[in-house]
Amino acid sequence: MATGEADLTAAARIRDAALRQFAARGVAATSIRDVAKAASVSPGLVQHHFHSKAGLRRAVEEFVVRRAIEAFGQPADGESPAESAAQIGARISAFIRANPAIFAYIGRSLLEADAAGLALFERLLVLARAQLDRLRRRGLLRSDLDLDWAALHVILIDVGAYLLEPALTRHLGEPLLSEQGLQRMEKATDALFLKGIYRSETSRRQPRRRR
Repeated sequence: MATGEADLTAAARIRDAALRQFAARGVAATSIRDVAKAASVSPGLVQHHFHSKAGLRRAVEEFVVRRAIEAFGQPADGESPAESAAQIGARISAFIRANPAIFAYIGRSLLEADAAGLALFERLLVLARAQLDRLRRRGLLRSDLDLDWAALHVILIDVGAYLLEPALTRHLGEPLLSEQGLQRMEKATDALFLKGIYRSETSRRQPRRRR
């Protein structure tokens, strides 16, 4: 194995260990030594690749955003609102299944709300808003929709569910992040965005009796 390839593999292992540690303990409570121990390397090797904890966090942030762009950067191409909503919901569930540590890191980072966490929040909102803008241009959204809040609702529902995962799991009687739990959340969220929770005025009107 070439030296460059070996160095890249070590850097990726350190970055992944930092991702897990930051997600579990928070950035402030995690030291370079903690990351080195989790990655089974020396603290010196961590500093060799990333120089400092700030550099290590930047590498983690770039990795998280890259994965998010891979998952959500392409437009939903459903022919109808229902098809587009199903595609987006399926992508979110697939992202959570494939990247549990990343999803945990996003939740922790947004809770800490430092400069890096707020920057990550903005980048996720850009992705959510871009999807909505594409759907609007295709005529699939209501003309009176508040797109800023619609993008926020996507982030709040999905990240908020993870942050409250222990309570939701207890309430629902099944693990939120299990296959069944994710499918139920996906179905319920799709229905919320597509149908809302109130009956339409026309469906509530009672037919008049004929005289």
